[in-house]
Amino acid sequence: MMNQAKHRIQIWDLPIRLFHWCLVILVGALFVTASLGALDAHALAGKGVLALVIFRLIWGVVGSQTARFSDFLGGFTAIRQYLVYRQSKSLGHNPLGGWMVVAMLAVLLIQAGTGLLANDGILFQGPLAHSVSQSLSDVASSAHRGLANWLGGLIAIHMTAILLYWFVGRENLVGPMFTGKKWVTAPVKPAQFVSLILAAAIQCVVLLATAASLTVH
Repeated sequence: MMNQAKHRIQIWDLPIRLFHWCLVILVGALFVTASLGALDAHALAGKGVLALVIFRLIWGVVGSQTARFSDFLGGFTAIRQYLVYRQSKSLGHNPLGGWMVVAMLAVLLIQAGTGLLANDGILFQGPLAHSVSQSLSDVASSAHRGLANWLGGLIAIHMTAILLYWFVGRENLVGPMFTGKKWVTAPVKPAQFVSLILAAAIQCVVLLATAASLTVH
């Protein structure tokens, strides 16, 4: 049997790629600033993460085909099909990768939310800490510190999976997040992409709404 020629197809749009790398930078900044005690910078990075996550949740509903949750999320059957036959309905995330995306978004959203309410009574007060009771703020502060470990664990699993795909499965998952394209052999139907103008408009609204809501006292 003759080997099918490889060709590259577009799977990731620009908004998803920008979201991904901006998130990588900001999450890295969160860990660094927390370890250094640079709490003002930590809070600023946290607000940026919150805006990115809200954008991703919206884009996961109205965005391009491979960005939509409906495209890459599946139940037990979809996961089994992928593990046994390496079959996935999505050109982008496989079923396992898709649920990892959801897990990380959920943790980041909760982490950002608890950070907004956190108040250590000495050095840091979240933008919304004044709007809740001290007891609730204390709970939020504790959850915020604890979830940092969960987030670190998810990042470690994510990076391990990328390395395994690279060295064992011979599939580069990092390159397509830069170029938006990946190599395939089988004929596939091209993904459908949404206008970049819509993505820019959504992100502008999210940034303005986030900034406005966090500056109200």
